[in-house]
Amino acid sequence: MVSIDFWNTIVIAHTNGEKRQQARIDGLREICAKYGDVPELDLIGKAHQHASSKFDEIWLGQQRTPTSRELVDFALTFMGLQLSEADRAEVTRIYQESLLDGAPELTLGVGEALEKLASTHKLAIISDTMFSPGRVLRGYLKSKGLDGFFSAYAFSDEVGVSKPHRKMYKKVLSETGSDAKSSWHVGDIHQTDIKGAQSMGMKAVLYTGINTTDKETSSADVISDDWLKISDILIS
Repeated sequence: MVSIDFWNTIVIAHTNGEKRQQARIDGLREICAKYGDVPELDLIGKAHQHASSKFDEIWLGQQRTPTSRELVDFALTFMGLQLSEADRAEVTRIYQESLLDGAPELTLGVGEALEKLASTHKLAIISDTMFSPGRVLRGYLKSKGLDGFFSAYAFSDEVGVSKPHRKMYKKVLSETGSDAKSSWHVGDIHQTDIKGAQSMGMKAVLYTGINTTDKETSSADVISDDWLKISDILIS
């Protein structure tokens, strides 16, 4: 089995980010207009930064990722906005589905690599989530014709914990009927992807095609910025 991270491994996280941000801003301001209290762009930006900081605090400190609703509530509270339950739910939906308004680009060669890997291995996704939950990430993979390659998923919003927690890896190992010692995980962050996989007895690939932060210090079994080379190594 080969499990794979989503952000900066299958997709390039920053691409089309401005479109996703604009969709969130437009949706939020439209709903707030009903209350006669449309927040300024500067305040929205600061609120999003606040929500992002809270995300990192919980993600890195508690090994779980806040839900989309929690993140929206962090932002709304920061701005002092009092919305109805229905409108809070609608803002949350807009933020969740903004991924599809500004779909990130695939990393170079990942489609061909997944096709090759799927011919010899069971494939799974292990991904921490932020505004976009597993439901939306599945929809993205389907839109790109990649969903058929995967037979198991572990999204942090669904599992209730985030990498490197063992539950994330156990879920896909169990669902694919795979042994950890013969399985691999591919991801871009040492602290979450590599440490989590290796703690399970899996081998790990640090993908550095986008994020190079851990390139010089990671204990990953393989370090590469080339998806096709990675697929060849894992198949051999």
